[in-house]
Formats: sequence, structure tokens, C-alpha cells
Amino acid sequence: MMSRCMRAHKLIILLLTLFFIHLVGCCVHVSMVDIPPLVAQRPLARVVAAHRGPPIHGDLPDNSLAAITSSVQHKIPFIEVDVRLSHEGELFLFHDGSLTSGNSFSPSRLHGRPIQSLSHEERSEAFLNKQRSLAIPSFESALSAIREGSSSLQVDLKGESDALARKVIETAQSMGLLSRVLVQVRNPERVAMLRKSFPAARILARCLSPHDLKSAIAQQVEFVELERWISSDAIADAHRAGIQVLINVATSRLDESATWEYFRSRGVDSITSDRAAEHLLVTPLR
Repeated sequence: MMSRCMRAHKLIILLLTLFFIHLVGCCVHVSMVDIPPLVAQRPLARVVAAHRGPPIHGDLPDNSLAAITSSVQHKIPFIEVDVRLSHEGELFLFHDGSLTSGNSFSPSRLHGRPIQSLSHEERSEAFLNKQRSLAIPSFESALSAIREGSSSLQVDLKGESDALARKVIETAQSMGLLSRVLVQVRNPERVAMLRKSFPAARILARCLSPHDLKSAIAQQVEFVELERWISSDAIADAHRAGIQVLINVATSRLDESATWEYFRSRGVDSITSDRAAEHLLVTPLR
């Protein structure tokens, strides 16, 4: 009887493994099969980032002040926003590279042009909702929206450059909110430059390879995002260095409660999700 139970248990584990291998074929590419479940880990905090601002994707427009304010009210730890630098030197929030009829309510004459090339006046003609009450926000207004809460902005640098990264950090610093901004940086050389120039800045290194992870560990960043790959060794290496591990499952079939628990049980510290508010309803692992 015991033997049959053991075989059934092993079969269930195998089927679950094959299921997750199937899931991994979409936007996020991971290889977690080598990581045994519920390995000895430090206690896991339930850290989550609201993808593009809203606590639940679709309830409010992406990268809008209304979405950010709602996530602050829900006490979402991190609010992921997309920040761009205009040719006039202004920081503003927008994900796509240009205005279209699908991502804004804006004059057709503005459609298709690089959004960084639009003037402040032209951007002010674009709205994020049909009621035309939500404009494209500045980065400064996004920072002001989190001031009274406990949330931090997780900044995705669109068109990543030294100038953009510096401007984001300097703006947060000038507003006294540098500790409330986590800057996502992909280029290892840029990570090193920012760590040297702004030692107090919070950096999330987006690592495409083990070499990138090694570089991020050497720079003592706060978070690493194991982009397109993840393994037990990578998680262990980051944790030994006191660095938290993030994975982005937004816009994929992986963004559901069973998968969140799967990754958390294997040591992932933070998850960027389109359903951030739901994460906080799940009972934390013990």
C-alpha cells in the first residue's frame, strides 16, 4: 500500500513538472525543473510589483496617476512604471514608443511619431481614458503620488541610456524620494556607473546571463531580475550575496496563483504581476 502511494506521489510530481515545462513556452522563459520544491529557504516576504501601475491590470489605464494612486491605497510594495525622457528633457510615463488609437485618445496627427519627439504641448493633447480626464503623467507627479504611502516605484527605463538613468535618480533625489525608487538597469556597465555615481540609489539589475548575474553581485545591487532564465544556483548565488531575486510573469500564462506559489517556494522574492492585488490575499508561506 505504501509503495503504491509513493509511486502515485512521484507520478503527481512528474505531471506537475511537465505542466510547468509547458507553461514556460510563452513570454517568460525559465528553467526551474532542477529546483526541488520547498527547499530550505529564508522566510519569504510577499513582495509584489504592480505591472505598469494598476493593482489589477485593465481596471485603470497603464502608467496613469489613477493606477499608481490605487496601488498605493492597496499598499502594493512596488509599482512598476515605464519612464521616458523627452527631447525637451522631461521625464514622463508611457510604455509604447508612439501614440496610437489603441493606447491613447489623441489626435491622429500625433500617431506613429516617436513619443520622445513630441513636445510637452503635444503630449498634453493625449489622454489615457475615454473621458479624457487622465493625461500622460510626468515622473515628478508619479513620485508625488507615492509620497504619503509606503509603496516604491519600480522604474523601467524605456530607451535605457545614461542620461535617462541619471535624470530619474537625480529627480527622485531632489524630491527627497530616492529611497522610494528602484531603477531597473540592463546594461552591466551602466549598473557599475550608477553604483559609483549614486551609491545610495536602489538598483535592480536585469540579468540576461550568468555573466550578468556575476557582475550584478559584484556591484552589490538590491535586486536581480533573472530575465529569460532562472536556476537554483542563480537564486542561491544571489541570496548568498544578500540580493533579492525578482521574476516578471506579467502578460503571460504564468501569471496565476499556483505559479506564484511555485516560484515563491523555490526562493523567488518578488514577482511583477498584472494581478498584484491578488498576491496580497494569498496566505504567505510558512
